[in-house]
Amino acid sequence: ESGRVHSDERGEYCALRRYLATTSSDGTVKLWNLDGFTLERTLKGHQRWVWDCVFSVDAAFLVTASSDSTARLWEVSSGEAIRVYSGHHKATVCCALN
Repeated sequence: ESGRVHSDERGEYCALRRYLATTSSDGTVKLWNLDGFTLERTLKGHQRWVWDCVFSVDAAFLVTASSDSTARLWEVSSGEAIRVYSGHHKATVCCALN
């Protein structure tokens, strides 16, 4: 599976760590190491389609937006969702950090 990109809707590039994050209709986010294009880890926790993602400036965190009406804050080094943002009544389809 490490050589195959899942059906992604969006990708986010992180130059600092040379990662590519791809989002998917299967509710996961895959983190790819661009040195050899190998799969580093799969982030699991969303219940529906993940539409968007964005890395923090320091590349320590990733924010994701999903059709399950949540956004999640992930710690990249551990692959753990450290915060779930809920409250939307419909799909959360995009995210941004400033």
